[in-house]
Amino acid sequence: MELDDLKSTWNRAAAPAKTTDELLFMLKENNHPVLKGIRKQLTIEVLGWSFFLGVYYTMFDGGQKPLLINLLLIAGVLFSIVHNLMGYGLAKYLETDLSVKKALAHYLLKLKVYALTSVASRVFLWTGFILFFTYNIRFTGSKYVLLIVAVTIFVVQLVVLGRIWMMRLKKLSNTTAGFM
Repeated sequence: MELDDLKSTWNRAAAPAKTTDELLFMLKENNHPVLKGIRKQLTIEVLGWSFFLGVYYTMFDGGQKPLLINLLLIAGVLFSIVHNLMGYGLAKYLETDLSVKKALAHYLLKLKVYALTSVASRVFLWTGFILFFTYNIRFTGSKYVLLIVAVTIFVVQLVVLGRIWMMRLKKLSNTTAGFM
């Protein structure tokens, strides 16, 4: 199928008809499909992190580690939770009292801050994890290899995350430039 055929098929397809009441119902927070998905993911992550914070001290010998390292781990986990809450707020609270141009420019700025926070929270979390789980370990050759593998995986994840955000922001900038 050629691109023109695909476009003409797309244009001929009938859009699903929704009444005004159905659209208003979908826009309510509890019924919004995107917000519902984000809220579900947020709930699962907050429960998981809360469980981890509840058991890490006894399961992973937090009492045998310095207070500063425990605080770094807790701060990293809390920063990750705050980052997730920021994402929900970013999706939920769109500017409605601004013009479309100003709303898009403001949303793009907020998304850039969120992207930076996303990378920073990941760095903070991984730093806390690595310091916590490597403290008091007598490193041998194989343990150094494991540490290098873990740090390499962390760095690769950061690079991929950064590239994903850069591509998203570039695509959104190009799209919004058409409105400016």
